[in-house]
Amino acid sequence: MQIRLTTPDDVPAITALLNHEIEHNTAHFGTQPELESTILEQLESAGDRFPWYTALDDHGTFLGYAKSGPWSLRGGYDWTAEITIYLTQAARGQGIGKALYTRLLDTLRAQRFQIIVAGVAEPNPASVALHTSIGMTRTGYNETMGYKHGSWIDVGYYQMILGDLSNPPPPVLSIQEAIGSM
Repeated sequence: MQIRLTTPDDVPAITALLNHEIEHNTAHFGTQPELESTILEQLESAGDRFPWYTALDDHGTFLGYAKSGPWSLRGGYDWTAEITIYLTQAARGQGIGKALYTRLLDTLRAQRFQIIVAGVAEPNPASVALHTSIGMTRTGYNETMGYKHGSWIDVGYYQMILGDLSNPPPPVLSIQEAIGSM
């Protein structure tokens, strides 16, 4: 398996995966198909601040991706990143999600982010297990947050503290600087 930074060439596979999730599952709250151009814009807007990683098997087949982004655009949240992951059906239950998240968290830690958050549509025992296996703890739970496929969906909120919060340096390192320091 290979885990590498996501490139624009990965966008068609990411879009297909997201559209499958939108159509068949509730983890993604979208109700309309995503466009490749929208996903490409999201990747480009992440820039060199919020890493995205893609997993491929030994033959180059897309397995899934994990990404980070801002929790909020307000300055007080500069130390906080939100993380998200989606895996193909064939990639689930093989440790690929944990490997993707580990690489993502290593980069975010090297970039000096201090707090990581994730929202999980529940019930979803596999996703809860993945997020807790990487060290996240549930810090909140909202009932009936979204409605999709004829059901109300709850959302659990998970958090991980990456560093010493007493005097955190600003997370100013770019992805490339962070990778170079790892």
